[in-house]
Amino acid sequence: MRRIVEIAPDGPRPSISLRPVPPCEPPFDDEIEPLMWASAHQLALDWSPPALLRVAAEQAAATTPAGPPALVPEASREAKLAVHHFVRACVEVLSGHRPPAHLRKLAVPAEASAVVAQGLVGARRVAQLRRAGPGRRSARRPSPVAVIKLRMCQPRPGVVEAAVALVTGERTWAMALRMELHQQAWCATILRLI
Repeated sequence: MRRIVEIAPDGPRPSISLRPVPPCEPPFDDEIEPLMWASAHQLALDWSPPALLRVAAEQAAATTPAGPPALVPEASREAKLAVHHFVRACVEVLSGHRPPAHLRKLAVPAEASAVVAQGLVGARRVAQLRRAGPGRRSARRPSPVAVIKLRMCQPRPGVVEAAVALVTGERTWAMALRMELHQQAWCATILRLI
């Protein structure tokens, strides 16, 4: 790691640490220019449904009463707060600042053991990564686990799902979770660390 120190007229400024940016996401296909991946021999496909299917779909839409949408893409305020609280607790477990058993009270009782087990597996992986890191000294403070990106959606009322990108040192992790409204409280039902 390089450190740069500048001397200002009033005295030295604090040192600035320059670190490489961790690779978070690969480039998407839609970021590449179409000319790079389109072929001259590529067939143009017509994805529109046949006329009979189109007429049947229009008739079904006309006879079906308007109801709530099947997908609620934006999570409610309470769901967002619950997800942020749960993710913060998971980050503390992964960093080693909190025991994995603390996730039990944030999970549905029937699924609590699976949620705690995933937290324990993740904490062990992070600890093993810190021990096996090249050139690590015991006196040096280990790099914390940090959230890079958090995406969530509410597939139906009372359920929220989230995907979280985490980083520790130079390693990027993914975490997926599902929370449900259980007895007037948001509780985790699924936790997966990748």
